[in-house]
Amino acid sequence: MMKDLYSFHADEKDLFDYYEKVKEAYMKIFERCHLRAIYTVAGGGAFTISNTHEFQILSDVGEDTILICSQCEYAENSEITKLKEKDECPKCGGGMFEAKAIEAGNIFPLGTKYSEAMDLKFVDEKGEKKYVVMGSYGIGVSRLMAVIAEIHNDEKGIIWPENVAPFNAHLITLFGKDNDFQEDVKKKAEKLYEDLNKNGIEVLFDDRKDKSPGEKLADADLIGCPYRLIVSPNTISAALCEVKKRANKKPEKLSDFQNVEQLIKYMK
Repeated sequence: MMKDLYSFHADEKDLFDYYEKVKEAYMKIFERCHLRAIYTVAGGGAFTISNTHEFQILSDVGEDTILICSQCEYAENSEITKLKEKDECPKCGGGMFEAKAIEAGNIFPLGTKYSEAMDLKFVDEKGEKKYVVMGSYGIGVSRLMAVIAEIHNDEKGIIWPENVAPFNAHLITLFGKDNDFQEDVKKKAEKLYEDLNKNGIEVLFDDRKDKSPGEKLADADLIGCPYRLIVSPNTISAALCEVKKRANKKPEKLSDFQNVEQLIKYMK
C-alpha cells in the first residue's frame, strides 16, 4: 500500500519550493513514527533523469546500501554514488561510512517528462502555452509498518510507538482458580474497559477464559501495545491496578483502582 502524492507547477522554482515542503513534512511523519529517516540522494530510474531522494531507515536487514556522513548525515545511495567509505563528505568534510538501510519513502522531481507525453499544458500570465512541471512523492504505508516492527522490538515481540500503535492499551483478565473472584474480575475489567473507551483510550480487551495467564501475557508482549493492564484477584484484593509499559521490564502498581483519571494521566 502506497501513500502517493503528485504536484503540478508552472516552473522548476515552484516545484522545488514545494519539494522542500514535502521533504520536511515526510521527515516529521517518520519522526512521529519514532524512525530516524536518512534523506538520501538517489537515481531517477525510469521516472526521471534527475537525481531523486529516498527516505532510508538504517537497519542491518536493509536491502539498500547507502554512504552516509557521520557528522551531517548527508547520504547517497550506493547505486549512484562515487563516494567510498572514509571519503570526505562533500557537504561538511566529515567521514563517510557505509550502512544497510530500508527505503520507506521517496520524492521525485519529474519535470516535464509525463506532461510532454500527455501533452499537458497550461497558459501562463503572458498567454503562452507551457508544459506543466510535475513532482511525485510517496510513502510505503505497509512497508512503514514492517520497518517499525523491525526497528522497535525485543525477544518477546513488537514494541509499538504510541503514535502508531493499533491500541493504546492491552487489558487482560486473569481469573485465577477461586470461583468467588471470577465474576468480580469480569465486572471490574468490563467497567475499566468502558471507562477508558469513554475517555478516548483505545483498548484491546483479552477476557478469554480458555487461555492460561502465561499465554495471555505472552500474546500481549507479542502484539506490543504500549501499555498492559491487568485485572486479577490479587489486584482487586489490594485495590490496585497493575500497569506495565511494553518497553519496560517490570510492571507498576497504581493505587486507587477506581481512579481512571490517574490511569489515563499515567498513560498519556
